[in-house]
Amino acid sequence: MLPIQRRQVISEYLAHHGGASIKDFSIQFGVSEMTIRRDLELLEQQGLVARSHGGAIYIDKLIGEPALPEKQSRNPEVKERLAAYAAERFVSDGDVLIVEGGTTVSRMAAYLKHAHLTLMTNGMDALQQLRDVAGTHTVLCCGGVLREPSGTFVGPVAEAFFSQYHARTAFLSSLSFTIEAGFTDPNMMDTQVKKTMIQSATRTIMLLDSSKIGSRSFATVAQLNEVSVLITDAGVNEQVREACELADVELHVV
Repeated sequence: MLPIQRRQVISEYLAHHGGASIKDFSIQFGVSEMTIRRDLELLEQQGLVARSHGGAIYIDKLIGEPALPEKQSRNPEVKERLAAYAAERFVSDGDVLIVEGGTTVSRMAAYLKHAHLTLMTNGMDALQQLRDVAGTHTVLCCGGVLREPSGTFVGPVAEAFFSQYHARTAFLSSLSFTIEAGFTDPNMMDTQVKKTMIQSATRTIMLLDSSKIGSRSFATVAQLNEVSVLITDAGVNEQVREACELADVELHVV
């Protein structure tokens, strides 16, 4: 078993049982107690566990949904950099793209200097920014129920819209990410639309600033191995780097 796999099992065990001793893990995995201590230290750095005398306990960092203005104001420089890189590196003339309504992905609109794109979105913020390129590209927006906290259209109408089209690439983001839970969001209606986007695209590219790593939200959008590319910043930790390699996910640090 690889070290990253062992740490995943340790984290999952602690999540289900609350705590355990270093000695128990050492016996279970057939490794030294020093090795387990190093594993727990790395998991503690991710914010998943808290080490105690002779063992560790699980920290449940379930993140709620901040207001839209707060989302928009978080790490704007990093989000801008990720969006610019995604548009330059992963978009070609004539592409059919899904651009979800998150505050990171919607920033891609300013960098779409390509020809004859077809752009589909479910976000009011994204739609407003895509308005500036509507004369050059074809822009489509789904209907549905508008969620005020996210500024996105959700529900069966939105899901049906994306299920009837086929895109080359879906550009997505999420509020939180852990290796164990994957990419997660606070609202399951939002996650259901994103799942449909993933199913409708040949590949999925995640834009995620590193501050979101190590926390979990309510509902899973996708596991790491369900995406093709992860674009993040230099704050990404070694565990996520190893997980991407193990899952055969392209990691781009910008």
